[in-house]
Amino acid sequence: MKKLLIIPAFLLSFLIFSCSEDDDKAPAEPYSDIPVVSETKTGNGFYYKEFFQEIASPETRKGIVILAHGDGTDENDGLLNDQCTALAQNGYVAITTSYATQADANLAEINQLFQQNIEQVILHSTTDYGITRNKVVIGGASRGGNNTFALVLPGQTGINPIAGIKGVILECSGGDTWKGSALLFPTAYMSNLNDNIMGTNANDFKSGLENNNNPGVKTASECLIINGTGHCTDASKYKAFVVKKVKEWLP
Repeated sequence: MKKLLIIPAFLLSFLIFSCSEDDDKAPAEPYSDIPVVSETKTGNGFYYKEFFQEIASPETRKGIVILAHGDGTDENDGLLNDQCTALAQNGYVAITTSYATQADANLAEINQLFQQNIEQVILHSTTDYGITRNKVVIGGASRGGNNTFALVLPGQTGINPIAGIKGVILECSGGDTWKGSALLFPTAYMSNLNDNIMGTNANDFKSGLENNNNPGVKTASECLIINGTGHCTDASKYKAFVVKKVKEWLP
């Protein structure tokens, strides 16, 4: 008689959810030499840059990924352009986006303007490429990711949460226990363990995400937490992780 292998409940829970300070090894780079085209477009007071393969087919239009830049840069941000090139090589339309700013804006106005900008990019790209909204991933690095929190959490000042998207990418964007527990969409989270600019400890966000009760969020989320202190200092490890998670969400 064959013996049954019984997996303890606590181990099963670990297997279905990976979000730990030990998750600091990026996967092998899953890229190719497929040529990628980029085009810069104009929004309402901002610019965004699309990366895609010239050949249009289901294999090269598997979904849309929109990444907002951080402070001191724009849609030509080298980190995000590199990620978007890799995503396009793997069959996605990938977009680095700027966003309009407003002098002396309060929190509600900042949230409203950022949401309007992201919604505009979603509308134009889903229409242009014939991709449905449920195949859209949004996020960003540093300020761009931090602004994204307002779109994917309940009860944010001045706006309602974004609807109908597939997932969220947050790169050195801060975060705390409540944000991890309240996120409405599966999340790929990247950070140094201690972020001295954001003033956060990634374990706090991890703890919240591990206890997230929104359907499907916990099991489809993953963290790349890199031991040490700094803000985006190990971002060279992010690209492979981003591609890996997008391929899981949008195969």
